[in-house]
Amino acid sequence: MTNVRYALLGVATANAFLLYLDRICMSAVVQSASFQQELGLGKERTGDIMASFFFAYALGQLPAGYLADRFGPRRMLVSYILAWSACTALTGFMGGLIALVAVRAACGVAEAGAYPASGLLVTRWFPFSQRARANSVVAFGGRVGNSLALWLTAAAIATLGTWRPVLWIYGASGLVLALATYLVFRDRPEEHPWADDAERDFIRAGSPPAKPSPARPWKALLTHRGLWFFNAGSIGLNIGWAFLITWLPTYLHEVRGLDRVTANRYVSIALAFGIGGMLFGGWWCDTLTARFGVKWGRRLPFLMGSATCVAAYLVCPLLTDPIGVAAACGVVAFASDSVNPAVWALAQDIGGKHVASTMAWSNMWGNFGASAVAKVIPMILASAIHFSDWREIFWLCAGGFLLLGVSVLLVDSTKPLAAA
Repeated sequence: MTNVRYALLGVATANAFLLYLDRICMSAVVQSASFQQELGLGKERTGDIMASFFFAYALGQLPAGYLADRFGPRRMLVSYILAWSACTALTGFMGGLIALVAVRAACGVAEAGAYPASGLLVTRWFPFSQRARANSVVAFGGRVGNSLALWLTAAAIATLGTWRPVLWIYGASGLVLALATYLVFRDRPEEHPWADDAERDFIRAGSPPAKPSPARPWKALLTHRGLWFFNAGSIGLNIGWAFLITWLPTYLHEVRGLDRVTANRYVSIALAFGIGGMLFGGWWCDTLTARFGVKWGRRLPFLMGSATCVAAYLVCPLLTDPIGVAAACGVVAFASDSVNPAVWALAQDIGGKHVASTMAWSNMWGNFGASAVAKVIPMILASAIHFSDWREIFWLCAGGFLLLGVSVLLVDSTKPLAAA
């Protein structure tokens, strides 16, 4: 039996790495001395740049997911990679706030369909019993990019002496991955010349029979009760997680007294724990599903992960050592990322033939939460309710994960869109 599905999985993982590298690199860019000397933006304007990406990323989710369902993951992923890589390279040419906000928003729209399309690819190429683990491998690539982006970008800026060439290099890298995606991907196993009948039969035999799905997903997405609770949970998840990649470096620098390079290094180490969490989460979700059934097997990773994140965030303001804070945030990264494969699996269970649209629908709401964090935190820091130790920020993040845990109890992944 051939194993072409693993070649597709490898390229999808590399795509996810670049996706997060291009997404997170701006957190290091806006902190760099060359960027600040050239543009001199304060916290609120920096927040505008980062928030513009997440807001546009959220708005682009549903149309991009629908296009993947309509035209197939191969064609659309190639288009998405080329578009976001071009936007990343163009960012290196921008010279003002409005231009930076516009091009980062365009990058957000371009990246919006990548994960929904990858989720659709996994659904078609992997049997049900391996689906969460395959999801975790793709998301693992994203978390490697996530954990390395700050350190790698800061190191590249230091080596090259300025921030602009770094973005040009990142953008050029996308051309290579777009070509690899075009050559390796096919929308279905039946279409791939490298796959034999044994592999196709293995995938088909291990997948549940297709359930009836609506011809168009829009009404079903709007009327599926469980998805609205899932959307609320996605907002909470992203509120809690986005702090790590947006404002944690600033907190470690301004409150804990670390220099910017050391602060970025600490954040990169904390985010690296998410790599292990992602791989653990895929195995954990499949194991719990086999033991407790689909409904509770999908819920339990959310409940355990969110409870761990709430506890870790509440501890952070009580710690006196910045290493301790970084370690607690590493626990958050591990626990929150252990939930990620279950997020994909739940959307795949509910989505039927509209997997990409269903994933995009929940991703859209989740990234509204991430956009809000990037913009709301500097507003809180400038307000009268601000505490010097940022305790109210950690309470906000803990509240996001509490919302996730409560919401998922009202989501039943055994009820697909057609049953709405």
